[in-house]
Amino acid sequence: MLVMFGGFGAYFLYDWKIGYPKKNYVVANYVAFNKAGEAWTVDENRASPEVWNAFVEKQTIPFDEDRSIYPANTDFEEKWPEILKEMDNHKSDDLWMDYSGEKGWPQKVNVEDDPKTAGQIREQLYAACVCFALTAIALFFLIRTKGRAMKVDEKGYYPPGGDLIPFSAMKTLDKRKWETKGLATLTYEADGEEKKAKIDGMVYGQFKEEDGAPAEALFQKVLENFEGELIELVDEDEDDEADDEAPEDEDKGSASGGDSDDSVENE
Repeated sequence: MLVMFGGFGAYFLYDWKIGYPKKNYVVANYVAFNKAGEAWTVDENRASPEVWNAFVEKQTIPFDEDRSIYPANTDFEEKWPEILKEMDNHKSDDLWMDYSGEKGWPQKVNVEDDPKTAGQIREQLYAACVCFALTAIALFFLIRTKGRAMKVDEKGYYPPGGDLIPFSAMKTLDKRKWETKGLATLTYEADGEEKKAKIDGMVYGQFKEEDGAPAEALFQKVLENFEGELIELVDEDEDDEADDEAPEDEDKGSASGGDSDDSVENE
């Protein structure tokens, strides 16, 4: 999770700071090649190589009015690339293939989808901030749990980052969530007060069979030494059977005499 959020954050931050502005710069250059192709169709522009070269030297890259969408070091007075002077023997698309190949730029550019507005670039910044915030939170919990462990010995249970809870001080053990969530709650007495502690097998220990299911082994060790009240799920089928058998017991009790209630209490 930590790597995932961090990776997404770096990706969005790259697009905000470098990726999108650079794409916009490439698109502006690509548009210049398109304009050169259109200008070449004008007869007066191709009257002679000298005329065409003079025309090219006067042209600048058609950057958008919003300068914030380009890299910080962009020269907004940048001239058309020199390669566009070779229009007499090539098409603008061919020249772009050669030029973009030298620059390491995409050779196919969608002028409708690729230019990113300032708003879209800001969205990438916000996305990066969210991812880095999630990474920071995940890192916090990772550091918090790292180095902390729960353990049990012949004296009692040691919760993560806590002191010994002797078996003799344990009053109740609620294991209703152990099978489904790997979570149990201990109630114990300390300094004359009733306190609670968690046995969190999912966070501390885990249940991987290849590792010996350490959390389950620890929990079973606690159960072996626990002498308080155990709170666990009741099988509904067993409850139904007990309810069905109850009338028979009452009938037998009535038939045996009036002191049957006393005999049950004694038992």
